[in-house]
Amino acid sequence: MHIIPPGLYRVDVLILISYQMCHFFSIQQLFPIFLNYTPKTACIETAQGKVCYDVPKSKCLQYNDFPNLCANLTGTALSDCHTEKSHSYYTSAAMEFEIYCKPGWKDFRPAFVQYVGVLIGNIILGYVADQMGRKKTFILSMLIGIPSLSLSATFNSIAAFYFFRALTGIGIAGTMIVGWAYFSELVSPHQRFKLRTFSNWANARIMLTLVALFTGEWRLSSHVSACISLITLSIVYFILPESHIWLRKKGRYAEAEESRKRIAALAGIEFVPMPEPEKVANAEPEKTVNICTVFANPQLRKNILILWLMWFVTGMTAYLTDLCGGDMTKNFWVGQFLSGILLSVVRIIMGFADGYLPWMGRRFVLLCSQSLAIVFFGCVIAFLFAGEKGQWYYTAVYLAAFVFTSIVWEPCYLCASELMPTDVRATSTASCSIVGRFANIGASMLVSYRFIFFREKSIEFLQSGLKTVYEPGVHMISISLGLTNVVAAYFLLQETKNCSLDKAGTAAAKSPEKA
Repeated sequence: MHIIPPGLYRVDVLILISYQMCHFFSIQQLFPIFLNYTPKTACIETAQGKVCYDVPKSKCLQYNDFPNLCANLTGTALSDCHTEKSHSYYTSAAMEFEIYCKPGWKDFRPAFVQYVGVLIGNIILGYVADQMGRKKTFILSMLIGIPSLSLSATFNSIAAFYFFRALTGIGIAGTMIVGWAYFSELVSPHQRFKLRTFSNWANARIMLTLVALFTGEWRLSSHVSACISLITLSIVYFILPESHIWLRKKGRYAEAEESRKRIAALAGIEFVPMPEPEKVANAEPEKTVNICTVFANPQLRKNILILWLMWFVTGMTAYLTDLCGGDMTKNFWVGQFLSGILLSVVRIIMGFADGYLPWMGRRFVLLCSQSLAIVFFGCVIAFLFAGEKGQWYYTAVYLAAFVFTSIVWEPCYLCASELMPTDVRATSTASCSIVGRFANIGASMLVSYRFIFFREKSIEFLQSGLKTVYEPGVHMISISLGLTNVVAAYFLLQETKNCSLDKAGTAAAKSPEKA
């Protein structure tokens, strides 16, 4: 008796599981949320006894004659106050190394060096995957990333910690861009949308939050995450074959047949050979496409430009929403779990709907999700002006804006695979990811870095971000970018649902379906 009956669905399930575990390593992109965590209050023993104080906006935990929050209390009330004010949800690297108290280091945080690593990985690994193969590059990425993740939590040195977080970023880039190209070429075309909805970022966020909750401190969280990530590496190395689509595109037909034979064996079905393409006399050889010749082709040029716009808008708005949502709820863990669970449920529902609603294409998902996000951002702004922040309905519309903004990532990734030829699929996805990373950095600067304020003939540099100076302005930016995305997608984005990746982005590709 088989747990899963023979058929390609068996392989699709394995790929869905593998890609979900791939996401678990990629979610280290959000681990700086935990690495940078500091409590709102802290307590310290002084010559006058135990003193509890509000942590300043600088997040430096060193005591500096702050007012005692437990002053004038005695007995049980004093003990309860000390217990409450000394509570910390998590022990982070920022707390252990006192990063926010050290000049130089406080402006050079773990997220920055990790993004540098991701940028380097995006620039290099996409090209390598198109030349050397998906599987080899993916394994190389994980062999760099997994040990670096564990080593980043091994040494008692800030410099070593930052160095290995940068190397971890290179591994993250591989799992994000090469992983998507690899698994999307192995899964059945009609299951490709489910690969982005059932195996999703939100599930990985929930998993990472659970690891952080149960370990309680960043070093153990890093080691446990590295061990769990070995599951993906083992499946890819020992079980899954190289992408047969990439192999055929490179003219390595014998190896492509071995890959297909391996998939048939895993599926428990009879292997049906695929003959080599017939060589037509006097036929022009198919031109090899690279990232430079993409811009010489009008259709591919339009495709890559609309993809860059989609990735920039989504990278900026999704990250702005995530960074500004830390004060949605009073409890740190509740906010993290709510964001992950709600987004996961919506994505799984969309995954089921995709199989039953043939008209629910990539354009439809992008236009509807982005439009709904704009509406909910408008509600968030209205509640902010009304002074209703913190109410349950404010949290509800903020979560809705976050969810629908995050769903736009699905057509971003799917169209990156389905609009570009196999020759440059990983490279073009890497270029999109680079655009997205710059958008992420821009979002973090808007939220956290100094804001330039013009007043009459002078310029003032405020030591806080736009969120503190004028919070509605953050969401106004999201609305403006979202409207740009909607208009551009409506007029320029092709429908690519259920297209064949063999012919994607070529003259032989089937005509786009109307959304």
